[in-house]
Amino acid sequence: MRGIPTAVVVLLSLSAALAACDQAVPPSEAPLDPAAAQPLIITAAPVIADVTWPPAASVDRSALAALPRTAARAARRSQVPVLVPSRRELLAAPVLVAKEHWTSFWAKTESISVSLTMTRLERRYPGIPPFQGTHTVREAPALITANEGIWTATWIENGVTYALDVECASPEAPACASDALLRELASELVYVGGVGVKIPGDRP
Repeated sequence: MRGIPTAVVVLLSLSAALAACDQAVPPSEAPLDPAAAQPLIITAAPVIADVTWPPAASVDRSALAALPRTAARAARRSQVPVLVPSRRELLAAPVLVAKEHWTSFWAKTESISVSLTMTRLERRYPGIPPFQGTHTVREAPALITANEGIWTATWIENGVTYALDVECASPEAPACASDALLRELASELVYVGGVGVKIPGDRP
């Protein structure tokens, strides 16, 4: 299994090497060029990952039918396999956006907010191996983090990088005291399609 690629631009600041200072250098000596001490920014051009499309038979038609028409149409246009929560309260009024290389899903209830970003863009840096997650989500190596009450799981599935965020309406809510809810929602994600699959009887 590949490691988790960097989905956004990562800036690696490498301090420029400065020559050792000679204390005996007279004051009239020209100072070092200030530009030599500036951080070195290393970037990498994005790579479009190869997508593996699940078979049409694996589409959860019940979840697809539960999506509002606008969200369902966006799912069909998606350039990546679309996963969504199977809980009906999260499918009632979601925001689903499909762009050239990525798709995003967002929904909320009275108690939680859930977002899922799906992208086929990778950034590979020479000499830096992909990060290998130490957790497991949906039978794949994953990175799980918590930041200001928001739990995030990132993993690769179908050749695509998925990042699931879960936030409780109340920071003190027991449901967000651990990564249990995040893992539970991740395990419940279902496939609802994309441009790479044709569902018999489906209308554009």
